[in-house]
Amino acid sequence: MEDMTGNNFLNRSEVFSVATMLYTRLRRVSGRVIDVMYLVENHAYAKYVIDVALSTNDSELQRQAERLRSLMGMDVAANQIEVNETVQDIYETEVTEEEIYRAQVSHHYIGALR
Repeated sequence: MEDMTGNNFLNRSEVFSVATMLYTRLRRVSGRVIDVMYLVENHAYAKYVIDVALSTNDSELQRQAERLRSLMGMDVAANQIEVNETVQDIYETEVTEEEIYRAQVSHHYIGALR
């Protein structure tokens, strides 16, 4: 990452801004809550959130998801197969009651959207 005057800082700031808009809209539309800071840091999680947003059939969420995809430099066609396989491997496991309880502790990610 470059210093505060570099493009990387501005891009990261814009990614964070779009991610917070996604958070708000996704919570309102589907009741799903995402971890914005983790999204900014982790491309696999960002791709998963984008897929969730696109699957809601909400035009504003779809617009913001495409904007986030563009800002993070994700190629739609080339990465789609890889993302789907990775996301299925990571997020298809069932979350147990104990993991849900532990996830309620601040800053503890359980591997699924809450």
